[in-house]
Amino acid sequence: MASRRHGSKRPATSSGNDPAVKSSHAPARSTMTRSLPDNDERSSNNSRRSYRNSRHKPAVQPQLPYSMLSFNQATDISDLVAQRKRLRIQLIIMRIVTLILVIAAVAVAGYPLALQYQSSLKLAQTSRNSAQQVAGWPYPQAEDALAAARAYNAKLARSGQPVLGEAIDPFSAAQGGSRAKGEDSAASKDKEYQSLLDSGDEVMGTIKIPKISVNLPIYHGTSQTALASGAGHLYGSSLPVGGDSTHSVITGHRGLVNAMMFTRLDEMKTGDFFYIEVMGETLGYEVDRITVINPDDTSQLKIVPGEDRVTLMTCTPYGVNTQRLLIFGHREPIPMPAPDPSDLHDTRTIVTMVVVCGLLGGWLLLGVIGRIRRLPFKPMRHASSWPRRMRG
Repeated sequence: MASRRHGSKRPATSSGNDPAVKSSHAPARSTMTRSLPDNDERSSNNSRRSYRNSRHKPAVQPQLPYSMLSFNQATDISDLVAQRKRLRIQLIIMRIVTLILVIAAVAVAGYPLALQYQSSLKLAQTSRNSAQQVAGWPYPQAEDALAAARAYNAKLARSGQPVLGEAIDPFSAAQGGSRAKGEDSAASKDKEYQSLLDSGDEVMGTIKIPKISVNLPIYHGTSQTALASGAGHLYGSSLPVGGDSTHSVITGHRGLVNAMMFTRLDEMKTGDFFYIEVMGETLGYEVDRITVINPDDTSQLKIVPGEDRVTLMTCTPYGVNTQRLLIFGHREPIPMPAPDPSDLHDTRTIVTMVVVCGLLGGWLLLGVIGRIRRLPFKPMRHASSWPRRMRG
C-alpha cells in the first residue's frame, strides 16, 4: 500500500533506460538537431545546380527582325554603285576647281612677266632693225654721221653745257623722265640735235647690258614719248659716240608693269660692263662708280675733260622714285679688257629658266608616276591556261 501510494503521488520521471520514453523523445530531438544542416545542404545543392545549369544553358540571343530577301535584292549593288559614282563626280569637281585656281594664280603672277618679255622682244627687234638699216647705208654715210656727232660734242664741251636735261622740268617725272611731251620737249625743238645720229626711225643707237638682259633702242631726249619707246639720251649731254672729253647720259624707266627697261639696273656692280652700239660701231664701258642723287642735282653729269664716260640713270628707290640712281662707266677697249657682248650672259635669267623647267619636269614626272600607281594590278596568267595556239 505504501509503495502504491508513494508511487501515485510522485510524478513519473523519464529515465534513459525507459524504452517508452526513449522511443517518444528521440525522434523529436534528431529532427530538431538536423533541421539546420538540411536547410544549408539544400541551399548549397540548389546553388550548385543553378551553376551547372548556367554553364550548360545557352545564352539567350536578342530577337532580330527577320525578313526574306530575294536573290536579286540580295545581290543588288545599285546603291553602292551610285555612292561611288557620286564620290567620283565630287573628286572630279574638286580637281577641276583646283586646276582653275592654279591656272588663275599662274596667270595673275605671270601676266606682267609675259608683257615684259614681249616688250623686251619688241624693243630688241627695233634695235636690230635700226642696225640693219645703218648697215645698208652706202659708204661713207655712217662715217659722216659719226664725224658730225663728234663735232657737236666738241662744241658742247667748249660751251660748258648751259642746258642739261629738259628745260621745262629737268629729271622730274615720277618715272624718271621729263613731264614734257615729245613735241614740247627742249630736245624736240633743237633741230640740229634731232638731225644727228638719225638712222631714219628716230633711233640714234642701242644700249646693251648683258648682265641684266637689257637691249634697248636709244631715242633723242627724255620726253615721255621717248622713254615709253626705249631708253632716252639726256639732252645737253654728249652724244654717245665716244671720244675724249665726252660724257653721255642714258636714261630709262624702272618698275613699269608692261616693260622691264632699267628695272634691274640696281643689280649692276663695279666692274660690270655695258655697251653702246651706234652707226655700226660698238663701244664698251666698265662700271667704276655707283651713286644716288636728287632729281635736281646735275653736277655729277657734267663733262670731265679728257675722259670718255657714259652714265646710266633711272629712278630709285623702287616704286618711290624720289631720287636718281647713277651707274658711271669709263671707256674700255674690246675685247680686252671689255669682253665681247655676245660672250656675256644674264645668269639670273638662265637660273630662272632652269628652275622653271625643273619644276615643270618634276610635276609631269609625279603625274606620270601617280597615274602608273593607280593602274590595276593584273597578275600574269600561267602558261597552262593560255590557248593552244599561243602555246604552240
